[in-house]
Amino acid sequence: MADAATIACLLISHFRARVELARRPELWAAAGVIVDRSGSRPAVIDCLPAAEAVEVGMTLDQALSLQPEAVVLEADEPHYAREFERLLRALDDVSDRVEAAKQDAEPGVAYVGLDGLAAMYGGETPMLDALLHAVPSHFEPRIGIAQGESGGKFPAFVAARMRGAPGVSRVGRDAAAFLAPHSINLLPPTLVPSELLDDLHRLGLHTMGDVAAQEMHALLDRFGHEGRRAWELCRGIDERPLQPRVAEESITETVTLPAASASLELLRVAVDMLLTRVFAQPPMQGRYAGSATLVCTLEDAPTDASTWIKEFHFKSGVGNWQRAAEIIKGRLETEHPRAPVEAMTVTLGNLSGASGVQLSLFPDLRADRERRLLETERQLQARLKGKHALHRMVEIAPWHPAPEMRTVQVSIDPAAADGMRPVSVPSVVEVREGPAQEPRAVRIGTEWQDVTDIEDRWSFDLWWRPTPMHRSYYRISREDGQRLTIYRDQEDQQWYRQTA
Repeated sequence: MADAATIACLLISHFRARVELARRPELWAAAGVIVDRSGSRPAVIDCLPAAEAVEVGMTLDQALSLQPEAVVLEADEPHYAREFERLLRALDDVSDRVEAAKQDAEPGVAYVGLDGLAAMYGGETPMLDALLHAVPSHFEPRIGIAQGESGGKFPAFVAARMRGAPGVSRVGRDAAAFLAPHSINLLPPTLVPSELLDDLHRLGLHTMGDVAAQEMHALLDRFGHEGRRAWELCRGIDERPLQPRVAEESITETVTLPAASASLELLRVAVDMLLTRVFAQPPMQGRYAGSATLVCTLEDAPTDASTWIKEFHFKSGVGNWQRAAEIIKGRLETEHPRAPVEAMTVTLGNLSGASGVQLSLFPDLRADRERRLLETERQLQARLKGKHALHRMVEIAPWHPAPEMRTVQVSIDPAAADGMRPVSVPSVVEVREGPAQEPRAVRIGTEWQDVTDIEDRWSFDLWWRPTPMHRSYYRISREDGQRLTIYRDQEDQQWYRQTA
């Protein structure tokens, strides 16, 4: 296969359905339909393999009348777009000419320029293997390849579309002969509108071979330029150039929260930490962000609601983490997750090298103080063999009955990888219990100490949390005179020592 004018079409049939099955594998045997409710009536835009009686384009009522047991899934277009973007980035690693097809009949279509790649990969087979392996196998990718005079997008699309199984199909040297037996319904709807297809069917022109056999001027006179475009496509003439996408540069940071919490203050601290990390990265030096995306992973939420996403578009480029944090945290006051958050991700996008923000004539005392603290931290790290020495103690939920949920420790070094750590983390301790599960003796090191007095006791039961917390606390005195606070976790039936 020569390298000149070679285009591959990557096609993933039922892309939305495959994305849903990837995140909800328990639905593999279910007759599921994906529904879009943005129109006047809910419409089926995709369906799972078991929904054999349902067709895309039906109303929800029609689909349920044919398959009453069908599981109805709400369309999650932002999630589908993120998954498709992830796929495109994988293709970017194979070729520098990847086009996200937005004008074809179905989602999950991309075009890849293959010119010159065979030599780089050491042959055609390794090149095609790299292309196939860039896509996760559960998508079952089909690839059509058109080359030379048959090297247009449309012939490549048809080759992929008509392939019955994952793998590669090629358009022959005679594109018109290859396309001839296939239905005109495969023509791109943005180039050949449905009204024209209806007219062609009424004329008895059902296949591309039927259309290609007509006189071009006759179709031009009757249907205008759209008729001519249909004739050209049916003969394999597609002069649309490959338009490689410009991959948007972005910078992302993620932090796992020490304990899933609905505390708004914890979310503020996480935003500060992530933005400090992002703006400390070398690619952000002297640059400005035009947008930010905040993604929170929620604790024990349903699969289709496991993430909370909020996008921010800055009126002018933001060049420091403090300003970005001010904007994002301001929105969080009124719009924030309604469930405990396990992890948070911040992505800055629309990066530029300049901004219209006017520089201040006054020194930034806070920034100067933080710079000097960071210099001190780096000096201490050099002495402590890389260990972080300076931290901030931040109250996130002073009202919480569990002490380790009240305060977190955050390194002042944005390059620190340890993130946030809770303060007053309980540790397992061995306890001998009485008949009412009260503590009678505590093991400290290798020795057992009798409990001489229970000075106080209290308990709490947060049964409504996704992960319930039910503890019975005791403030005890030991026979050596020392006081200790311990608790019995009624969920795991274990004793812990709690520091203040």
